[in-house]
Amino acid sequence: MSGALRLTAAQQLAEVRRVREGRLNTAAMGNRLRRTLGLMDRQQAAEHERLTVLPHARLAVRAHGPDPEDIWATGGGFDG
Repeated sequence: MSGALRLTAAQQLAEVRRVREGRLNTAAMGNRLRRTLGLMDRQQAAEHERLTVLPHARLAVRAHGPDPEDIWATGGGFDG
């Protein structure tokens, strides 16, 4: 077996804990293993989830039509 194919103990454990879809089963992992694998621990994941559902998050206002102050859109910016 070549050195590139060898897995660390944490990687072997992660391979065992994969769910059917091929994703890691993070629910079965402790924080230490999550950090070892480079994943968010439970506190970080909870904070991430909290930040994704902020009530003040909204889409940007979309402008319709060209900007009236854009000299390139009105044809006034080209001197040729």
